[in-house]
Amino acid sequence: MLGYIVSAVTAYLLGSLSFGIIFSKLKYKKDIRDYGSNNAGMTNMLRTFGKGAAALVFLFDTLKGAAAVLIAKYLLHFDGDPPVCAYTAMVFVVLGHLFPLYFGFRGGKGVATSLGAATALAPITFPLVMIPFLLILLIGRMVSLASVICGFLLPVVTFCIYYFKGEPTLVPTVATAILTLLVLFMHRTNLVRIAHGEERKIGADKVDVEAESQENQAKK
Repeated sequence: MLGYIVSAVTAYLLGSLSFGIIFSKLKYKKDIRDYGSNNAGMTNMLRTFGKGAAALVFLFDTLKGAAAVLIAKYLLHFDGDPPVCAYTAMVFVVLGHLFPLYFGFRGGKGVATSLGAATALAPITFPLVMIPFLLILLIGRMVSLASVICGFLLPVVTFCIYYFKGEPTLVPTVATAILTLLVLFMHRTNLVRIAHGEERKIGADKVDVEAESQENQAKK
């Protein structure tokens, strides 16, 4: 039991390192949550500060997801089952990303961190999810749509990987299904906009960060 608790707490604290907020404050002296969707994830970084900033956030959010599950599996399992500790960490690192302790519980939407966590335990997950993501993004030009569809793919891909490896499928499939539910919940407003044809597309507009910040501050 101790191993599961320590894995969960460590993963949550690691997940709470919201790199979108950290990088936006360090590099731009701004809080990404004052712009666009008021979200601290890669998509809002892309729209607000450009491709380089978004790529950096995606990289570090993915790496922290991977780090959390690997630490749990190899260092923190104690009296617990190492794979189960790792999947416990998988869920809690994403919870930390969504609701970061250090930043008022306002974080990102969990896509990159979920992918990193799943990839750490089954590396083939990355191309099997990223290739459809990029194709959907290329066709639809909506990051949210690509994220939601690939969120649905994640537990399916996970089940297939473990099934064909001849390994138990229940725990990894349930863990990644939980991640899917979290990602869908965080994209609920995007889904409404997609349904009404109002979701922003990549390249559709150029953000004036100063004007947008003033507008958002006026609304508070």
